[in-house]
Amino acid sequence: MKTLSERKPFEKTKWELVPGATALVVIDPQNDFLDPDGWYAQSGVDISHMRRTIEPTKNLVEEARLRDVPIVWTRHGFHDERDAGVFLRLRPFLKEGGLRINSWGYEIHDEVGARPDDWYVEKNRLSAFYNTNLELILRSLSAETVLFAGVLTNQCVAATSKDANFRDFKPIVVEEATGTTLPHLHDPAIEMISVGWGEVRGLEAALSELQAL
Repeated sequence: MKTLSERKPFEKTKWELVPGATALVVIDPQNDFLDPDGWYAQSGVDISHMRRTIEPTKNLVEEARLRDVPIVWTRHGFHDERDAGVFLRLRPFLKEGGLRINSWGYEIHDEVGARPDDWYVEKNRLSAFYNTNLELILRSLSAETVLFAGVLTNQCVAATSKDANFRDFKPIVVEEATGTTLPHLHDPAIEMISVGWGEVRGLEAALSELQAL
């Protein structure tokens, strides 16, 4: 163990997955974000960086199931401009559609491996903890370490992992399993997470530690 004098002021953390107390939270892997026929792609947004998360997320989900690690999926959406908040002013292309509750675009993308008996959280703000039952779910699952995947790195993933830290969970963001609409913001967001409030690890490291549980 390093002495205080040997530690760097902003040294990156490393948290071991706690057997029986680890959960996987996948942020908003919805059709409107990830599918070429979804609202984002059809509105001219480049979704390639978000789509890169599909296979890594699928791998994480498969390994988590083998180790009995519970999986929580979040979905971002709203009925219309009344409950979307100021977010809709920042995304005017969503005014006429997209991320609408009970629509095809709102649903989890088929390729990532969600199942009906998993846990689901409905949200309409960037943090999946805000006015939802996510904390209640994680507490009921006795979660201490929480793996995070999903979109968008610099928005909902960053906000939710930060809020996890605020609630004394240990957030671990899996880098290859996160993506964004603005790829130039991905690395800065990852660095902010890694020196600010959580651990960032690669997919292979995450899979290896899941396998060791």
